[in-house]
Amino acid sequence: MKINKEIIERFLQNTSTDQERRAVETWYYSFENNLDGISQLTDEEQLDLENELYLKIKEKIAPVQKTPTRQINWVWYLSSAAAMFLLTFGIWTYNKSAKNIQSLSGIPFSGWAKYENVSAKELKITLPDGSVVVMKPKTQLSYNQSDTKFREVNLIGEAFFDVMHDATRPFLIYTGKMTTKVLGTSFSVKAYPSMKKSEVSVVSGKVTVFEKDAEDKQNNGVILTPNLKVTFFDEEEHFVTGLVEKPEVLTTINKENLSFNFQDAPLNEVLTALEKAYGIEMVLERESLGKCTLNGDLTEMPLFTKLDIITRSLNATYQVKGTSILVSGAGCE
Repeated sequence: MKINKEIIERFLQNTSTDQERRAVETWYYSFENNLDGISQLTDEEQLDLENELYLKIKEKIAPVQKTPTRQINWVWYLSSAAAMFLLTFGIWTYNKSAKNIQSLSGIPFSGWAKYENVSAKELKITLPDGSVVVMKPKTQLSYNQSDTKFREVNLIGEAFFDVMHDATRPFLIYTGKMTTKVLGTSFSVKAYPSMKKSEVSVVSGKVTVFEKDAEDKQNNGVILTPNLKVTFFDEEEHFVTGLVEKPEVLTTINKENLSFNFQDAPLNEVLTALEKAYGIEMVLERESLGKCTLNGDLTEMPLFTKLDIITRSLNATYQVKGTSILVSGAGCE
């Protein structure tokens, strides 16, 4: 029997048939153990069910008198399981605005909402302002629902943020002693307590990272652009900037027409093309290196693979120096 909203409503009202009750009990066991049972419902039915169960739990469901003890216990267990489900995934997960949340749940939209990913997979949530967060396992995030000046988030763990642009309300992420400030961009933040450091890696847009409660201090913090990252060490209280592990072509670049097929191209021209595509400064140790020519198609290769092939073919080397890449070698005359 397929579990739907009507069957569960009858179960909670003690009006279900024996067959329906047994089906709900079986469904309860499946979603208590692995949460897969809930997938039998459509997205709309899941949302309606979550909100109705939440309201019933909030009202402290009272056992119906003169009903079998087993049935009363099952109502309590089902409600408890629903409460755990809602706590794990957050009743706000499916909603994109304060108005929607308030109308669906009937609960005032105020205070901080907490999200926690206790599963072994990534968890994608949509915040009330429309921003999307992909939470890694063992990650906790809380969102300030009542602040009108800022969009504030506390993060413990690791998550990818795709922040909805809002020039009037900056998006602030607090991780230990570090604060990340954005208006609208995409980036990753890693801040596990055991690390004693926080990391921010930018995919698109621009991010300002500074020491918590020190935004107004001169020269405090750094500004990051795509493919750059910063690490803030809690004990030393200082920032170290660098490149992300796998730089990607900028989102502002038309990738369909992008080509790195070079024919007798001077190294100066090659590195200029890489700079524009990745937004990373390329520096030649010697001017004579720029005269060396390159032949080959590097279009489908990651940035560091491109650089490996370029430098080996020219008997040169490269190093990551902070947020830049330095190419060294004898050069060509």
